[in-house]
Amino acid sequence: MPLTEEDIASGTYLDRASILLGGDDDVKTAVKPFALIVLNQPVTDLDMLDRVWSNAAVKICADGGTNRLYGALDESTRAKYKPDFIAGDLDSLRPEIRKYYETELGVPVYYSPDQDSTDFGKCLLKLGELYPGERFPVVALGGTGGRVDQEFHSIHTLFVHERGEDEEDTNVRSDKKQREITLLSDDSLTFLAGPGTQTIHTPRTVLGPTCGIIPVAGPTVISTKGFTWDVSDWATSLGTQVSTSNALEADAVVIKSDKTVLFTLEIRR
Repeated sequence: MPLTEEDIASGTYLDRASILLGGDDDVKTAVKPFALIVLNQPVTDLDMLDRVWSNAAVKICADGGTNRLYGALDESTRAKYKPDFIAGDLDSLRPEIRKYYETELGVPVYYSPDQDSTDFGKCLLKLGELYPGERFPVVALGGTGGRVDQEFHSIHTLFVHERGEDEEDTNVRSDKKQREITLLSDDSLTFLAGPGTQTIHTPRTVLGPTCGIIPVAGPTVISTKGFTWDVSDWATSLGTQVSTSNALEADAVVIKSDKTVLFTLEIRR
């Protein structure tokens, strides 16, 4: 059915963009507390790092992400960007960098030998253990970019940790479900939306214009509002037609879908 005003009024509101706003007090009070995980990808945009670091309630480095954070900073700034903990199988963390954070800054380092999960997953598990009463949303810096197989695994992680309790999967523990995760790179902000109707905060001061809606859960029917090329009851699937290289026309857009989609937005420069 076409997208209606009733759909929009009864739908869900998503705001993943506020993490990119400035670090002043007004912005900080508007940002829902989240955990930042620095993954093993180059950290090159120090302005973005400063914004998300300032807005985060918990800061984590995933194994080799510690090397990336250390290398992006200098001696005068490293102590300012002190993670709350480091976790992973520690096969990438350089010994001298581990010594700096663990000995000089007193950062806890947690080793997990489990080879059935990535360092990203290990950080999520440790976050749950250390903050059992919280369900912090997570922002994964470096969640896209780099090796394609790792990008796919990051998208897989979104599904593992955000799927609903009514979705059957005997291989996924219930306590790992329902954690909101956003993938962040120098170029893109990426997350899951739907199924259902989602009104999504898309401030064009920091996002756009380009964006894409990817049917990662299989053949999907979508309707949209607020894009340059809106669609109504549009069938999309890998192998047929996919909405990439669309563009934002508003600071809030609407996506209605019968299955979960991956929504990815360009970060404005």
